[in-house]
Amino acid sequence: MKRLLLPLILFILFVMEGVAIYLLPPSLSSEHMLIAVHWVFMFLILISLLYDTEETFFAIIYGICFGLLTDVVYTGVLGVYMFIYPMTLYLLHIAKRLLQTNVYMVIIISIFSLFVIEVLLFFVFSIVGTVQLTFYNFFLYRFIPTMIANMIFLLPLYGLTAGKLRQYRQEQLER
Repeated sequence: MKRLLLPLILFILFVMEGVAIYLLPPSLSSEHMLIAVHWVFMFLILISLLYDTEETFFAIIYGICFGLLTDVVYTGVLGVYMFIYPMTLYLLHIAKRLLQTNVYMVIIISIFSLFVIEVLLFFVFSIVGTVQLTFYNFFLYRFIPTMIANMIFLLPLYGLTAGKLRQYRQEQLER
């Protein structure tokens, strides 16, 4: 059952991402402000930092699967999320050897990781022609609201799952 728990949580978050933007108050969803919900990626960061060991790559594997699912369901360009999610998670996997995993570092790492995926998505979608923003407008009207919204989601998610992810990692190490 525990093997299916992480993919099940990721799938629930994936489905909730599709309706999350419609649950926001109308005053937050203006024509200028663009909020991208990355709840699956936020949970993948937690899996990478708190569950994966140096020998396991569950977050990267889930990043490939749910990146592809995101590409198929939510975007018109196949392979963008499937490449960007695992690449960013792999960089995080390498860097986590040097970092602590307390709540403050998780927030800093999440902000940096979110910045990386948003900038990469901006450049890819600019090249493809689906985004017509300057980098300044992207940063002001997309990245900052996206970062704030995802950090508001990450803090309770960290509180709810950090202990269990560490416990599951410890059980995995004991096998």
